Amino acid sequence: MALVIASAVGTAWAVSAADDRVSVWAVDRDVAAGSPITVDDLEAVNVQVPDLAPYWSASDAVGADLTATRDFAAGELLTHDGAAAGQADNVRIVTLPVLRNQMPADLDVGRRVDVYVVERGVSGEPDGAPELVLRNAIVAGVDDDSGTFGGTSLEIGVALSLPDEQVAKVLDAQARGTLTLVDVPVTAP
Repeated sequence: MALVIASAVGTAWAVSAADDRVSVWAVDRDVAAGSPITVDDLEAVNVQVPDLAPYWSASDAVGADLTATRDFAAGELLTHDGAAAGQADNVRIVTLPVLRNQMPADLDVGRRVDVYVVERGVSGEPDGAPELVLRNAIVAGVDDDSGTFGGTSLEIGVALSLPDEQVAKVLDAQARGTLTLVDVPVTAP
């Protein structure tokens, strides 16, 4: 019996001694590329990784100026190449007024949408077919505060995380007509 107990204690000690887990930061919510990452968005988790270099260690001080340079899913480990200090150089956040009936009803941060525009004539009637403006834009925020855009509850401010070279194209489309956001299924390439 003493041999069994000694064996169990020895095994437990050997396992705990071999446990070389380290504490790193993981995001506790979905974070879209271009979105800020703050300490409130992170949790320290103990993991076993072959190389600590790619990850933000929980001992690293994380300021309020981190920006996601790619999408993160809740629970994913924070990597140095996925989060940069300051605003990502090639990503801009653009907030657009979108009619409630021209977007998915359950739109939320991290979702991907295609952006279409329907040009409007002087009378406000559609003038031509819908035009695809941008594929796979990442939703960085949804502001359902009625009245933000001119006092109408028909519009919602939708912030999109865009490559900087696409900003002018999207703003031009918004000036020419009505924007429609079309949900991109998760399985889409």
